[in-house]
Amino acid sequence: MPSLPAPFARMIEVRGMPCTVTGTEDLSPSFRRVHFAGEGLKGREWAPCQVTTFLVSPTAFRRYTPDAVDTVTGDMSILFHRHSAVVTGPPSPGDAWLDSLAVGDRVSAMGLEATRGFRARAEPGTTLVCGDGTTVGLWSSMIQRPGGRARVRGVVEVPAQDVPVVRDLLPGVQVVAQSPQPGEALLSWLDAAPPEKVTHAYLAGHGQTIQRARNVIRTRYDLHRSVIYTQPYWATGKVGL
Repeated sequence: MPSLPAPFARMIEVRGMPCTVTGTEDLSPSFRRVHFAGEGLKGREWAPCQVTTFLVSPTAFRRYTPDAVDTVTGDMSILFHRHSAVVTGPPSPGDAWLDSLAVGDRVSAMGLEATRGFRARAEPGTTLVCGDGTTVGLWSSMIQRPGGRARVRGVVEVPAQDVPVVRDLLPGVQVVAQSPQPGEALLSWLDAAPPEKVTHAYLAGHGQTIQRARNVIRTRYDLHRSVIYTQPYWATGKVGL
């Protein structure tokens, strides 16, 4: 997400949906779920893959994927991946904002939408998912989607300390400990994965890994590029996609 001068960033923020933080849960060192409630969430259409945006500093925005939205009650939860839990140095703007949130705080959620090329599709068959810690909430929402007809399979790489928790969050998905090189553990699993009939695939998370994984998946699972959906959340050398 781009940065804007503070006055312009504030002008955008005030047009969002006012929400109140109603609860927080620390599930593991790297994963924190935050619960929000807001009248503006009621009556909206929601499906996995949709994202919302928060102003996390006076000038910086970040996008996050809700893992659940109740459009009747106006409740929403987001499973945040805290990069700073395994990275030395000062926290990122997003992690600093997350660490500052407390029950009762008011925030503005800007939008609830998905890009045209990365939307949840209610199709029967087996859905292959691949990603990292930033995608756990997304895959969890797909697995728990009411009325979903697809089996969700695939692989996610996360810090070793978070593997047990993520395995519980993502039944049916292989969870592997990440290595210092982003994507290395995920791609290693794909190279050795047993053959399986897959109808479509979703790849999200690290941009450079998505590019490499897409080529592997097209060959291994004999999938046409039209049924492989991709969405980078971050990339090496770039700040805040």
